[in-house]
Order: sequence, then C-alpha cells, then structure tokens
Amino acid sequence: MPRLGHKKSRNGCRQCKARHVKCDEQKPCSSCARHGVQCSLITWDPNSPAPPLIKQEPSNGTTRRRASKTISRKNSQVPTPRSLPIEYVLNPSPAPTAGTSDVESSHSSHDPFPYLTKFLNGSESTQPNYWVRDLELMWDQPLKATGSQASLYTERYLRHHWTTEAYTTLSSREDVRQMWQNTAPKQAIIHQFLMHELLAYSALHMAYSCPGQRKGYYALGTHHQDLAIRAMRQFLPSMTPENDAPALFATSSLVLLTVLAANALDASRSNLQSPIDDLLDVFALVQGMHFILSSYAPIVAKHPIGILVSNHGSKEIMPPLPILDESCHHINDLLTLIQTEDIEEDVRTECVSAIITFQEFTQVTAGPYLDSRELRMMFIWPSKLSVNYLNMLRQKEPVAVAILAYYATILYAAESVHWFMSGWAQRIVGAISEIVDPSWLRAMQWPIQVVTSTISTQQQQERERERERERRNSSTVT
Repeated sequence: MPRLGHKKSRNGCRQCKARHVKCDEQKPCSSCARHGVQCSLITWDPNSPAPPLIKQEPSNGTTRRRASKTISRKNSQVPTPRSLPIEYVLNPSPAPTAGTSDVESSHSSHDPFPYLTKFLNGSESTQPNYWVRDLELMWDQPLKATGSQASLYTERYLRHHWTTEAYTTLSSREDVRQMWQNTAPKQAIIHQFLMHELLAYSALHMAYSCPGQRKGYYALGTHHQDLAIRAMRQFLPSMTPENDAPALFATSSLVLLTVLAANALDASRSNLQSPIDDLLDVFALVQGMHFILSSYAPIVAKHPIGILVSNHGSKEIMPPLPILDESCHHINDLLTLIQTEDIEEDVRTECVSAIITFQEFTQVTAGPYLDSRELRMMFIWPSKLSVNYLNMLRQKEPVAVAILAYYATILYAAESVHWFMSGWAQRIVGAISEIVDPSWLRAMQWPIQVVTSTISTQQQQERERERERERRNSSTVT
C-alpha cells in the first residue's frame, strides 16, 4: 500500500535514478539544475530558446562548494551558462558519470595554481572532446555532422576559421600572425592544452562575430578554455622547460585573452561579481603566469614563439599611441592629491608606488619600435603591482581604486583594436564612480571623460559592425 501523499516517479531522469533520489520530471529536473549537470529529460534544439533554469533555494545545510568566484544572492542561485557543463548546452546525449571537481578539490587541499583555478567553470566530468567540431574549427574541410552538430555549426562559419581569420586578430604584424597561423598549430599537435586554447579563442571569436549563434559558440569557447586550464594545471609540475616552455607561453598568452573575451561576451553578467573583482582575477592570472614563465624567457626567446617576448618589437617605427603619454601626464593630478590629502600613510605609500610604476611603463611601452603597446601596458603594469596594493583594491580602498580609472584608459585604447576588450573600460569606470568619494572625482575627470564620452559613439559603431557581419553572413549563404 503506497504511503499517503506520496507519488512515485516512474519517468524520472537517469541522473536522479543513479543518485536514488526522487525526480520531479521537469525539463530539466530541479535536482539536475541544482547540481549543474545535464538532465537526460532534455532534448535541446540549438535554434530554440534555452531550457528554463531552476532556482535553488538556500538550505540550512552545508553550501555546495564552488569556485572562489562564487557570488551569493539573497534568495536564490541560478546556474549561469558558464557554470553548466558543455553537454547541457550543446549535446542532448546521456550525461556522463560525475567526477570530482578541480574546483572543489582546490578548496579541500592546497592548490598551487589558484589563479588558474579561478577561471574553471563548474565541475570536472568525463566530457566528450567534440573533435568533429574541434577539427572543423581548425582545418579546411567541415566534417559530416548530424543532429545538433549540423544545426549549430554550419559550413560557412567553420571553414578555416582559425587559420584564415581568428589568428589575424591577434596582431597587426605579419611575422607574429605567421607564428600564430603556422607555428602555434604545430606545437598544439603535441601540447593538448595549447590545442584547446587555440580552439577556445577561435570559438569565442565566432561568438563575437555571429551574434545569432553566440550562446552555442560561447559555450564551446569556455568549454575549451576549461579543458586548456585543467590540462595546464596537470602539466605544469612535470614540464620540461626546453620542450614545453614555448607552448606554455603561447597558451598563457591566449588564456589571458580568452578570459577577457569570455567576460566581455557573457550575457549573464548580472549574476557575476564586480567588474573590479573580475579585473583583479585577471591581474592574479597575469602575476601567476609571469612568476612561472619569467625564468624560462631565455628558452622561449630562442623559439619561433619567442617573437611574442621580443623587447625590440617591429623592425619598422610603429604609429604612436598618444593615450600613453596623456595618461602618464594626467595621472600627476591624482598623484598630487594623494601626496597632499590626509590619508593613512601605508595607503599613501602603496598608491604612490603604483602610480610611479604606471608612469614608468607607459614610457617604456611607448618605444617607437614596439607593437601592441596597449596590450603590453595592460599586462606589464599588473605584473609589477605589490600584494599590499592588490589587497587594497580587493577591499575597495577608494584611493587605490581611483588609480584604476587611468588604467581604464589603456583598456579603452585596446578596445578600439581588439574585439575581446569590448566593454571592459566602461564597466571598470562605472564601478569606480560608485566607490570613489566625489571629492576625488576632480582628479579623475580626464580618464572618466575619455572613456564615457565615447560610449555612445562606440555603441553605434558596434551596432553598424554587427549589421555588416549579418549582411556578409547572409550573402555567403545566398
């Protein structure tokens, strides 16, 4: 005789049956949505709206551990596309057996690479490698695909994408482009983490270029970024510098860019942390990879990939980047205010040091033969910052945060050249304006004006670029 008020679940999903828990038979069921795993009840059509995500009400028990970037919400937690496994978005086949998460294990034991772990998305399960789509992204002929593969990845988008288009967005120099087009893929054949990172960059560039299919390409890009980071974490302790340092350097360079791109493309940003904390996570990644790879610079310099670390840059004089000189000059207004205002001495010391370092490297990166000056400045300055100053930024110390407004002008300069920087400068300046006391805004007037006065123009230009991409894609189909 069945118990009163009890309804047996006869059509529950395979995941709930494996866990011996009751399934509510929703699509996806509440249990699978809560755990961030694929539900076997879903048959997802990539051309249809995403399946509803079930809110998880907070319980009195122990909260499930997530990556250190987890954000608390007052009443509920909604899984975002970045926290769900790739199968949930792309593949309606049965879910794999759940495994132990790299993210979780990093909290339960000492993690030597926390700056990498920060960017892992969700749990590590035995996920398929999707080599059909991987090879389509890399080489010249699309492979025959069926079902969701065929509907999501069409021939016109996937043909030659890395070797004909994505690599060209990494540099304006032809010799650097040739390295990314030819040398990097050869290294990727023997270094799986580099292969995944090339594919991550390619897929995220597709997400940027094809707004109508952004969700699918974004999921594929973050999936490969995840695989690249996991492979790097496993590989670093046993690496052989002579054989592996160049591939690791190329991978770390691309990881920085795909992290920036994933944040710029993420439509669910309302569920994520402050833009300043997002930027500080990137700073931590810069410092961590710089610490590991700086000792291998002489080895990398002798390899064709070493063109990325050359201090001489181009053989020709490069066009000037006026914003470097302007930011170096205008930040003196903030420096004067810090030196004269009544603030704590340790805060004054750290902030003055950060400004002097900023001015030093704006002059270094303004060298006449250096290319990609905005990217050099973006990554060199964070690598030189002190732990104390970074802690002040984490604590949202207003004086320390004010300096970031001048750094945002470098992000703004990069945004006009590099697709993966879209929106970063505006978000940082917006967050700074909410933190810094109005009395300090007079010393930040120039960087705020530089960034905010161009927002409407940039938005209009971006809309025009998207319309042009859609017209080009439509004509290709025809």
